[in-house]
Amino acid sequence: MTQEEDLEGAVRLASDLIDLLPFSGQKSHPLQKRAWPRTGVFDAQGDEIVGIPPEVERLCEAIVTCLVADICFDMQTLSAAIAPLLKGDCASARLH
Repeated sequence: MTQEEDLEGAVRLASDLIDLLPFSGQKSHPLQKRAWPRTGVFDAQGDEIVGIPPEVERLCEAIVTCLVADICFDMQTLSAAIAPLLKGDCASARLH
């Protein structure tokens, strides 16, 4: 595989992992594949979040970095910044 193919695969896997998280609200469109964008999710000021929150994008980047570097990571630790966007506690999972 080329570096570009490795990166594309890592982005797909990171996105798939993020889609498994129990986010608040609901998908903006019932047929959309990914977890974001969503409706019914609000920031700390009470404003509805539009689009993909930067915290989710940073989580994806962090997972991709770990995957490309072939480093084990703790999903619960990496996803701590998005905890306010989740319905409940995110189960701890060590992924490699």
